[in-house]
Amino acid sequence: MKKNLYKRMAMVCVGTFIMGFAVSLSVYARLGTDPCTCINTGLARVFGMSFGLWQLIMNSIVLVFTFFFARSKIGFGTVVNMVAIGFLVEFFSWLFTFFLPPAPSLPLRIACMLLGVSILAFTAALYMYPRLGVSPYDSIGFMLMKCFHTQYRWCRIGYDVLAVVIGGLFGGVVGVGTVITAFCMGPLIKFFTDRLPKWFPLEF
Repeated sequence: MKKNLYKRMAMVCVGTFIMGFAVSLSVYARLGTDPCTCINTGLARVFGMSFGLWQLIMNSIVLVFTFFFARSKIGFGTVVNMVAIGFLVEFFSWLFTFFLPPAPSLPLRIACMLLGVSILAFTAALYMYPRLGVSPYDSIGFMLMKCFHTQYRWCRIGYDVLAVVIGGLFGGVVGVGTVITAFCMGPLIKFFTDRLPKWFPLEF
């Protein structure tokens, strides 16, 4: 049992680490970030904070609501994601300055955007699959499911779109990449979630 738990915890950590890389790719592409990054970059700019610090604060605020309305979704993965993801994005963005051109060509930006979206959806499913908790932002979908009695994918699309609107109003980067993630992230996460048990079988 301990070996299986360690395996699940490792999947959470790996998924979160690679997720930071995926979000950084979208930021680098400058074609629009995922909705969560969009709203947090916009609000971080408003409050004059670094992205990593503001994301941690925002996650902490949402975590309070999660505790009361979706407590079963809080776990090891919640803590790892809420603490690490913002700072991982900053780390990879800094790392890119040494290896990627500061003014990328349009084909490179498109490639980074598409790669970032695909990896982000997979890693979101990967860190949630071990059932050790989800990030505060992802828990919003489960709270809405309980409130409106509908599928997760439709809840995800709804609050992703709202996050994009708020983020755009406050200066977050909105573009084709944002639109793609806002409407495709929920279905893509569901796609990978359905297949992960076959690729990485776990005992619960």
